[in-house]
Amino acid sequence: MPDTQKRASASHLQELKSRLSARDWNILQFINRHHFATTIHIRRAFFTDHATPTAAARATVRTLDRLLGLRLINRLERRVGGIKHGSASFIWHLDAAGARILRADADDLRHRHHTPSIQFLDHTLAIVDAHLTLLEASNDHGFQVSAIEVETEAWRQHLGAAGQTEILKPDLFVTVSTEQFDDHWYVEIDRGTESIPILLAKCRAYDAYRRSGRAQAEHGVFPRVLWVLPTERRVERLHAALRADKDLPKHVFVATIHDSLTDAIVAALADELPQPDRQGALS
Repeated sequence: MPDTQKRASASHLQELKSRLSARDWNILQFINRHHFATTIHIRRAFFTDHATPTAAARATVRTLDRLLGLRLINRLERRVGGIKHGSASFIWHLDAAGARILRADADDLRHRHHTPSIQFLDHTLAIVDAHLTLLEASNDHGFQVSAIEVETEAWRQHLGAAGQTEILKPDLFVTVSTEQFDDHWYVEIDRGTESIPILLAKCRAYDAYRRSGRAQAEHGVFPRVLWVLPTERRVERLHAALRADKDLPKHVFVATIHDSLTDAIVAALADELPQPDRQGALS
């Protein structure tokens, strides 16, 4: 693994920039947005025009190895699926030089980077996977992902009932579009690590944001909240909790497992789910 402690000079950073292709820049920006991404994620996002999956995988590895050699990215010791999966199992993040190219405040990044916890990493990679699943689905299901915001980009600030500042923190904010309309979604990726009451409390936070009117001012409607859960049993438990809470607007919240993420979006577009906010704010 490259030595990340040697600080690149400004002239060296400029020389590195000149050696980057458009795809290189896109890969760095993608990793920057998500903090971490696997080799497979990078292949799915940027190497879709090869004749075979094997050719795409090889091209992905060559590109990542080159960016690694330039000290623009680095990889964790931890792998997805273990060492038996080879280079496909690597988890990538920006190295110090890559961060300095993309981030104005990254001069001391080498001192601030910490190996993430397993729980944090699992959640982060699940967000990346949902992001890519939506982009891939748009090619086959008659809609386009016209906007997608990741974590802090998706966060929304508003005033609470007592005038205090509150920050709503979706994992993703997504707009999917057809020729007729746009559908907006806040997406929550749950990995089964929190209790159902904690998820219900997050639903109440969304309802508080709905009642603030900020989302309606931004979008003209209040977006749905899509919970992506790890098991059907957990979906059933969240649905039951939502039904039991008399104060929450049930039609705002949709819950599904990851494998049915696209189905939930398509069902809404096909009007198989209610569309209470397409013409106005929720009551």
